[in-house]
Amino acid sequence: MLQPVTVEDADQTIEPYGPRAAVLLRATQRHVQLLATRFADEFYSRLAERPAASAILATLGGEAMQTLKSHQTSHLQFLLWPETMREQVIERAQVLGAIHALVGVTNSLLVQSLSIYRRLLGLHLNGVPLATKRRYSLALIIEARLQDDIQGQLEAAERTVASYFGTLSRPFPTLGVPWPDASATELNALGALPGIHGALLMRLNQEGVLTVERSAGPKAQGITDVLQNPQTSVLIDPDSPRGQGLIAVAWRTLQAQSTPAYASDPRLQFWAEPARRLNIQSTLALPILDEAGHAVACVYLYGAFPNQFESDWIQEFGRGLQRRWEQAWQRCRAKNVYALPESIAKSYRQQVFSGGLVMYGQPVVDLRTGAVHSVEALARLRLQDGTIVAPGKFLPLLGNAELEQLFKNGLDQALHALTTWDAESLQLTVAINLPPSVLLNPDSPIWISHALRRHGVAPHRLSVELLETQEIDSAAQSEAIQQLTRLGVRLSMDDLGSGYSSLERLSILPFDVIKIDQVLLATMRRSPMRVLSLVGALIQVGRDLERELVVEGLEDDGLIEAVTVLGATFGQGYALAKPMRLDAIAGWVRQFKLGTRSGQIRTPLGALAYHWAFMHSGDPPKPATALDTCPLTQFFRLHAPDDHDVNQWHAQIHSATDAQGASRLLTQWLVDRVRMA
Repeated sequence: MLQPVTVEDADQTIEPYGPRAAVLLRATQRHVQLLATRFADEFYSRLAERPAASAILATLGGEAMQTLKSHQTSHLQFLLWPETMREQVIERAQVLGAIHALVGVTNSLLVQSLSIYRRLLGLHLNGVPLATKRRYSLALIIEARLQDDIQGQLEAAERTVASYFGTLSRPFPTLGVPWPDASATELNALGALPGIHGALLMRLNQEGVLTVERSAGPKAQGITDVLQNPQTSVLIDPDSPRGQGLIAVAWRTLQAQSTPAYASDPRLQFWAEPARRLNIQSTLALPILDEAGHAVACVYLYGAFPNQFESDWIQEFGRGLQRRWEQAWQRCRAKNVYALPESIAKSYRQQVFSGGLVMYGQPVVDLRTGAVHSVEALARLRLQDGTIVAPGKFLPLLGNAELEQLFKNGLDQALHALTTWDAESLQLTVAINLPPSVLLNPDSPIWISHALRRHGVAPHRLSVELLETQEIDSAAQSEAIQQLTRLGVRLSMDDLGSGYSSLERLSILPFDVIKIDQVLLATMRRSPMRVLSLVGALIQVGRDLERELVVEGLEDDGLIEAVTVLGATFGQGYALAKPMRLDAIAGWVRQFKLGTRSGQIRTPLGALAYHWAFMHSGDPPKPATALDTCPLTQFFRLHAPDDHDVNQWHAQIHSATDAQGASRLLTQWLVDRVRMA
């Protein structure tokens, strides 16, 4: 706490804000106020002789400098006003101290300015016509008030700096927390800092425009409106006037960018007028890099004061802030998808709570019999105009609250659909995705249990699909999964093959169903031998562990045929069925017929898979492996009837005459046909 300062007047004490001080100040008010009006020019002239102060003052234009001098005059008049109270001085000092810290006035410079104050005031007071004792008392009153002012500013400056660095010492986002939640928390903390007009998180959209993904701060909406306007949005293109701003430069150079004076920076003239309206004085742009060193986002801070991001302490803060955001990105395992404007993202999140969720279903088919085995429920978002939004566009925008609502609502829709299929004598099961963050909610087993009872569905007819993830604590994950198994629902490991920990999780956790990731099959035609080997190995793992195995991503007949040859039991993908509304599933099931036929090879990829399996198995695939009954014999008759080499290589393999050499040649021929298909 600041303590009042007293001065001695002859043999009695004069309190600097008391009635005797007021009488003395009132008697000399005309001289004191004249002193204040003459003081500012000389003060700033002397202050500019200090290099640190000169650098700050140099960022001010002529008009801004005159405004500063006017404020200084008003402040001195306020300090010397007879009725001014100590509480008022302290209150104003809090504001000034914060501003001085933000514009780069260090404590040392603040103390130096007080020294100049004292010297100049002493010189000017010598000209006031007062008796020596009264002049001395006046000087001590002014000194006491100056001390209160400077002490208040020093304390406020320390609090301001501490508030900035305090944002860096906050707990990091929990592993696995959704990026929208983590980024909102981090950005809101920045937007609440003193001197910050706006804090923006910007990322690229599909058109190469840096888009405001989230914003915070008192003037964030106005800034966002400017940057979301197609005429004033920010481009990455260095040849465009809209690509000269600090955000674009930071993105291209991967280095932080700042400006001490927005209005006079030639790089920012394209946005100078809206910045003037919003009183933006300075900015700082921080590129956020992923683990590979690529820019994935940019944090942009808008300052209320000139020179706000140039001091040593604020630059140290900026480096720490950049590291914090990069670590947050990595901890959240955020996906670098294209950004959507903040207003659209907000409307998507609101739709989750406003009845906009519509569950579609994609059938899973038994590849041996053609029977429909189960249905995976997939989320879609229906906007107010009827537009259906795909999950890849809205799921990355959802935080924990929205993901929990989506799961509960989606589960209700899926179980309701299951009861309607029962009524139509369709014996199906249903699966639904359980996001990792929702899995860790201790209430999730209760939600599932209540939903099953509400719809009268036996637990074993529901599968919950768990994405492979390394972002959440393994012990917490295991405990959550054990709770689900106690309910009796089936567990499905989604996306096997998309990360390094798959096999370890299979050996530890009680999964009933394994799903091979569709991303793996997407590279089949580029690297058919590598992918066939991996898929074959994963199918064998499923057999060895006696797990039900589903191959996702079956987009054409060749893929269906290939995985069937490799021994896959169940398949899912667009070549079998596209996702459809849940109420359309029953009609589709009744008319569906599997196009591939057991024992026949009709596609180059199926032929390559059969040949690979034949050469890698001591017990060749059935039916018989004699040349005349081999499925490849009929395939070559149809697709290479006049190719003597191909038929000779095939015959050599069956006769065991240089089978390995013939196999290599036949494999390459088939690989070429797969890549051309």
